[in-house]
Amino acid sequence: MPSSSVSSARLVRSGGARAALAAAVVVPLVVAAAPTASAATPTQLEQSVVALVNRERAKVRCSALRVDARLAKAAKLHSTDMAVHNYFSHTSRDGRTPWTRIRAQGYRYGSAENIAAGQTTAAEVVAAWMHSPGHRKNILNCSNKAIGVGVARVLKTSRYGVYWTQDFGRR
Repeated sequence: MPSSSVSSARLVRSGGARAALAAAVVVPLVVAAAPTASAATPTQLEQSVVALVNRERAKVRCSALRVDARLAKAAKLHSTDMAVHNYFSHTSRDGRTPWTRIRAQGYRYGSAENIAAGQTTAAEVVAAWMHSPGHRKNILNCSNKAIGVGVARVLKTSRYGVYWTQDFGRR
């Protein structure tokens, strides 16, 4: 079962490797004042998350994660589904797990998923993940080689407004 932590209406949840679903991204980039979710496009936010995650990985000498379009699509679709249907879970409303969503996009080596909701900047969501042991473990797992990030906003009709998903892969 995924671990979770709740803090002032901002959630983070992690899902680890298949065998241990309970276990909860190095391109240097100068991020001047990180754009807020309302001021940046989802693509800009997703790129910022990858850069910040890879910066964290560099600190522990893990290689940079490469963006995989299939993982990105799985992540984007899950964030969008959570935002549109106003829920927060690794399991989709139809019962799909991170692994089935990732495989449905043609990627066979999914290893972990982090989700979050309510954070308004890439810096804020990465900081939240880095302060959560399960999420941190997923981000700093040097066996992970690929990432896909998806951000979705439904500010007026969803509970948290901004939903974030990171899907990781081993190849």
